[in-house]
Amino acid sequence: KKSVSPDNLDKKQFHELQQAAIISVNKEIDVLSQMVIQEKNLPNLEVALGRLQGIVDRIRTSGLSGVEQTAPFHDRIGSHFTHVHISDYKRLRNIDISLISRINLFTGINNSGKTSLLEALYLLCCQNDFSGLLEVVRRRGKVPEDKISPEWFFEQLPTLIRISGIFDHTDTSLQIRHYKEENSEIDKSRYLESVEISSDFGGSRQESLTRIFKGRNRETRALGSKILCPTVFSSPFFLNEPHRHTLYYAKSVRSKAKQKIVNFIRRNIVPTIENIELADEWHRFLVTDSICDKAPDLTEYGEGLQRIFFISLLFASAQNGVVLIDEFENAIHTDMIADFARFIYDLAELFNTQVFLTSHSKECIDAFVMNIPKVKDLSACALVKDGRNIAVREFSGPEFRKLVRAGNVDLRRAR
Repeated sequence: KKSVSPDNLDKKQFHELQQAAIISVNKEIDVLSQMVIQEKNLPNLEVALGRLQGIVDRIRTSGLSGVEQTAPFHDRIGSHFTHVHISDYKRLRNIDISLISRINLFTGINNSGKTSLLEALYLLCCQNDFSGLLEVVRRRGKVPEDKISPEWFFEQLPTLIRISGIFDHTDTSLQIRHYKEENSEIDKSRYLESVEISSDFGGSRQESLTRIFKGRNRETRALGSKILCPTVFSSPFFLNEPHRHTLYYAKSVRSKAKQKIVNFIRRNIVPTIENIELADEWHRFLVTDSICDKAPDLTEYGEGLQRIFFISLLFASAQNGVVLIDEFENAIHTDMIADFARFIYDLAELFNTQVFLTSHSKECIDAFVMNIPKVKDLSACALVKDGRNIAVREFSGPEFRKLVRAGNVDLRRAR
């Protein structure tokens, strides 16, 4: 029997072929369910089950992922962010941040908007790139890229997002909204909603319109495709995404930063570690340790060392850009914070990177403030509840270090 290629069929024929295939599969399953299956056939059944599950997962997701924009407006910059204004983003309304340095520390009580602030910065850096919005939603929900439901995606989106700022001495702004288009040319049987992103950098206006469908790839039309700068976002969830570590590792090797990272770990954490290398297609990292006959997996050294290693890898990928670190102290022992704070500053200077990080821990905040090499390059900001709203309390590095030295000041509860 001659096989039929779906590529050679019109829409009606393709639909009929698909329906016939599904009916055939169901009939065969009915037959199998009435049989006593021999154990030797179990591997083949498991393969078939896996392939069917892959088809189901592909249908449930929307084909949301696409090509990420990576080209910045300028390869070299004179400065980073010097001002950020969040007009509308989730619970953040009319937030103005003007004390911004190379290292920027944000804190506050739970649910005060710390992660939302990092997300807003990430979106502004991505400009009109839909992939940036997708990444923010995916990361917040701790959902892999291939498991995102389009309906769930829209449930997570605020009605309106408006963010602006000054980057490299230049005004920039971003607006995102989602809505249903009234367009007769759209396939309404699968169409869900559209996402419109408008951005501006120094008068260079960019726009994108992305239509999301259920069970088929998204459609994106874009005018312009530049980002502000290379930007990477780290959170505790980051440890569960080894494929991303591979990209950051490669850039760290090329820039010769990886050996600096290994040297830091050997000097301050595990003296017997000689090297850490990417081992195989499973994205495993193996450690050359002088007291081990065989190279252990990096996971055997605990989450704290892993997080220090992976956070450090980020900087080479954000040269002349921005690094965002959520819950900085997560899994990292307090005794390591002081040394790691100094190392982060060194990496930020080496790669001309601006850092924004959040912390829940007073010990972490104090260690960072007291041990950063140049305190003038630090800013601290508390997000506090002001009635139903969120307000900010900003401190320069020297100002806050004086407060820490003067007494037991808790930035998380600033008023």
